[in-house]
Amino acid sequence: MTKLFKLRVNTPAGVFFEDDIIQIELRTPTGVIGILAEHQPVVGSIVPSLCWIKDAKGNRVSALVNTGIFKTDGKLINVITDFFYFTNKLNDSIFEVRKQKIADAIKAAEDTANAKLYEGVQRKLEKELEELNKLTKK
Repeated sequence: MTKLFKLRVNTPAGVFFEDDIIQIELRTPTGVIGILAEHQPVVGSIVPSLCWIKDAKGNRVSALVNTGIFKTDGKLINVITDFFYFTNKLNDSIFEVRKQKIADAIKAAEDTANAKLYEGVQRKLEKELEELNKLTKK
């Protein structure tokens, strides 16, 4: 029997997704890592990309994920990111909401701190959003 382990996706809003899976493939700055149950403990960073998940039934599904980190102990993998959506549920309105959240965060930061500091952050966030959007158009 195939061994399962738990996937938990955490976003700023809380736990976005949690379920048993067979495997997950994540893109890191140095390449793709595949993680199965009982994997050696590892912590790493992820880049904006498609990740692939083999669910408990053996179905392979994809999700769009932004930058973040992951940690596994072989029984549970935690993915921490601010953007994670299954590609079969993506639509243009999700990107519009994301764009507005970025604009709101930048505006709030400008009101309370040095605007020059946040111009670079804004450019970085907008670039990440463009990269995520491109991944869905392929």
